[in-house]
Amino acid sequence: MLRTRWAHSRPFSFMALRPSSISKLVTFGFSLAIVPLVLVIVSVTISIAHFAEQGQTSILRAVAMSNAANRMTNAVRSMERYGLQYTVLQDQALLVLYQQSYDDYKKAAAQFTAAAPAQSERQQLRSLDTSLLRARQLLPIVALEGNRSALESDFSRAGTAAQRLQTAVNEGISTEVGKLGTRALAIKRMTLLEVLLVLPLSIAVAIFFIILITRPIRRLDQAVSGLGDGDLETPIAVSGPRDIATVGERLEWLRTRLNALEAAKLHFLRQLSHELKTPLTAIREGAELLQEDLGHELAAEQREIVQIVRDNSLRLQRLIEDLLKFSLAEGQAGAGMAQAIPLATVIEELLQSYKPSLRSQSLRLDLQMDAVNVWGHRDRLRTICDNLLSNAVKFSPPGSTIHLRLFAEGDNAILEVEDEGPGVPITEHEKIFDIMYQGSASSSGKVEGSGLGLAIAKEYVLSYGGSLELLAKESSGACFRVVLPLAEEPNSPDSADGAGRLRYHPAHTGAEDHHPGTG
Repeated sequence: MLRTRWAHSRPFSFMALRPSSISKLVTFGFSLAIVPLVLVIVSVTISIAHFAEQGQTSILRAVAMSNAANRMTNAVRSMERYGLQYTVLQDQALLVLYQQSYDDYKKAAAQFTAAAPAQSERQQLRSLDTSLLRARQLLPIVALEGNRSALESDFSRAGTAAQRLQTAVNEGISTEVGKLGTRALAIKRMTLLEVLLVLPLSIAVAIFFIILITRPIRRLDQAVSGLGDGDLETPIAVSGPRDIATVGERLEWLRTRLNALEAAKLHFLRQLSHELKTPLTAIREGAELLQEDLGHELAAEQREIVQIVRDNSLRLQRLIEDLLKFSLAEGQAGAGMAQAIPLATVIEELLQSYKPSLRSQSLRLDLQMDAVNVWGHRDRLRTICDNLLSNAVKFSPPGSTIHLRLFAEGDNAILEVEDEGPGVPITEHEKIFDIMYQGSASSSGKVEGSGLGLAIAKEYVLSYGGSLELLAKESSGACFRVVLPLAEEPNSPDSADGAGRLRYHPAHTGAEDHHPGTG
């Protein structure tokens, strides 16, 4: 018998009495599913064996009775022939042959009696014995007196009795064969009924245990996938065999530990960012004061040094802010805070801050947007668009056009940002999304980027189940495509009118490219 350790950890249910290992659960389930089939096989085997034994006995009995009846019939005929010839010829040899035939009859009768004939057959055999005994007693008298009528009458009755006995035996054999056929049909029907009853039960038990076995494994797979995707908020609870439940508990411990480490990392980064930005702000403000108040008293080299200090302090501050953003982007987006956001409205609001930069560089913006709504967070969606647009502004030559297209395709929203700059070599299409990767292309006269803009944008896009890629182009320039899942309903009434296309050509005014991009 299968011995299994059970643990009472829940209100009574089958899984509350859980086995200590999944191997024992598999063994128990397999045994429980196969036992009904084994019982059916044993039952059918016993029935067939009993039927075979009964059939063999019936066949042997029928053969013995039929053989004995045939021998008795032949012996009666021989006795009649030899006896009648003896009464005429008085030849002792015929009398010897008569006695031999009578002995054969007695042996056949004994064999017939040993086969346990029916009551009617025994009555026929007694009638035959009486006729043959009377004929045997009359034989010497008839041989002396010559009156054969009584002897012939006895032999005639014996022959009729032998014939009736043969007929009764044949009818008995036919009846026995019919019984065997009926028994075989009953066994067939019973076997079919048992299979039809037990097979669904075994299948149901097998399916039940398959679900019991695979459900905790699927839950483990989901838990591992969730951890791999950065989901550190959903608790991991795996029920089932003790060894699987133990793995689930270790995964829950790992999730809690990772969550704590993530929180500690974010706290450290915020603290570090605050601690670094405070002296950097003082350095930048001091450089600006030197430049504004003492600029006319400083030599050219001194003014250049002050400018270098100011620019690099700004760059270092932006790098710290981008590092903090990237660390936040690596975590999973809060699912409960996600909303249906009209992406066209987010882009229009963002473009207001880009008007000075576009005008200062005489850049034209070809804006074609449909009203689409995506699930996400307004600040993260704004950061995605901001990084792509700032990247395009950074590398676009003066007087060129930036193309921005927003439309729906299937269940996704597509955002494409295309510039007419130097483009990206095909060998750098994948590397360009790496952290701190600057790329070989450069734009003169601009503040160098942090190398995190595209990495942050891609992390945000991936957190929503979308994709960000750089499309291959035959002409110069770069074209970035963002794919985000569509939302069914917007969460605010300020979505853009999707009935037509929007085209946007800003005027030319001076402004500074305020956001670093990644080339």
